[in-house]
Amino acid sequence: MLFLIDYENVRNAGMRGAKYLQPSDYVIVFYSGSAQVMETRYLTAIRNSGCMFETCRLVKTRKNGLDFYIATRLGELFGAGFDGNAVIVSGDEGFQSLREYWQSRSKPPRRVLVNESIERGIISANENDERTAAIREQLKSQDIGNFFAAYQESRKLRELLENAFSNTAFSSRTAEMADILRGDKTSRRIYLDTIQRFGRQDGLEIYHILKSCMENI
Repeated sequence: MLFLIDYENVRNAGMRGAKYLQPSDYVIVFYSGSAQVMETRYLTAIRNSGCMFETCRLVKTRKNGLDFYIATRLGELFGAGFDGNAVIVSGDEGFQSLREYWQSRSKPPRRVLVNESIERGIISANENDERTAAIREQLKSQDIGNFFAAYQESRKLRELLENAFSNTAFSSRTAEMADILRGDKTSRRIYLDTIQRFGRQDGLEIYHILKSCMENI
């Protein structure tokens, strides 16, 4: 996927989702002297992703200067044979005209999306892959009250397990035990999960402690 980032327009907010970039992506950041710094976490994500990356700095300040740069570079890439999803990361509505041109007048049609961030661009491309599913999951809304109730239960369980295993050789692995107990599981399912994770000898010892904890949940 191609991302052309109007950084002067979106700044750091437009880089949300950079952690989902992949080696097959191509990211171009268009920026100017008035917008030439980016949070390290996003630059690190770009580097770690292994994607193709380039920057394009505005030579001389003019009205809509970077918009023309972006339109020109997109045309160059399409002309060179790029035929994947292209995302212009910008809040500038003027880019919708660019999208309309490539999708309605170009032959063959080219798919251009305009979104305010990298992650929204990935969602709108709807490529039906693991990263799209992961982002959709993270963007789901939750009832705050229900979340808090679940948080309290989780904290109670964590504290219970920490106390139960504090003087054992397994005190550093209570997060795994909490995972075993999480959800609506039968005693048999908990037993089998424990044996699978810790082996028969340690698993039996841990299971008996977990069984005692279950009675106090």
